[in-house]
Amino acid sequence: MIKEMEMSVRDKVKIVIQMNKIALAKLLIPFAIAAALVTFLFFADPEMFRRYMAVFGVYSFVPLVGTLSVVPYGLTLGIPPVSLISFIMFTDAVLALFLVWNFDYAKKIPGLGKLVENVGETGEKALAKYKWAKRFGFIGLVILVIFPLQWTGAGVGSIVGRLIGMPPLMTWLAVVIGTFIRSTIATLIYLGVVSLF
Repeated sequence: MIKEMEMSVRDKVKIVIQMNKIALAKLLIPFAIAAALVTFLFFADPEMFRRYMAVFGVYSFVPLVGTLSVVPYGLTLGIPPVSLISFIMFTDAVLALFLVWNFDYAKKIPGLGKLVENVGETGEKALAKYKWAKRFGFIGLVILVIFPLQWTGAGVGSIVGRLIGMPPLMTWLAVVIGTFIRSTIATLIYLGVVSLF
């Protein structure tokens, strides 16, 4: 009997250690991916690295119109359109990955956790009651991310997706698709306007 209890406790300890390793990996992997790109750009072409960091600064820290201003800014710096769209998508994909992976851990933060849990339960109940809303949830999240304001991109999109009960992968895909569409449309509009003059 005692051996069975010891095995049970050992198994539980192993499971907890494994869960902690997974949680740590989910916390660190997005940062490692971003650091790998930054390091690659820095050593591959320091001038291009400077341009991309300038674009990142505008995209991240210009309130309200960061999304609208980053495309013209990046293109005037000489970044090719496809590379600019890819960089914006990469930035949002890494942020969304961090947020969707770590959303459940936010529930454990005192104060914030209770708020996240209550809103999440409300969203899940609404989606269970209205089955059609679940399908619209993905499309609605993509549309939210497409909307070109600072507070409708990857950060808010990831949080909203998880709050309404969407699984992490679906939330992440919705954010990446929305970012791709938003960036492509903004780039095409800017190139179209520039070609008129």
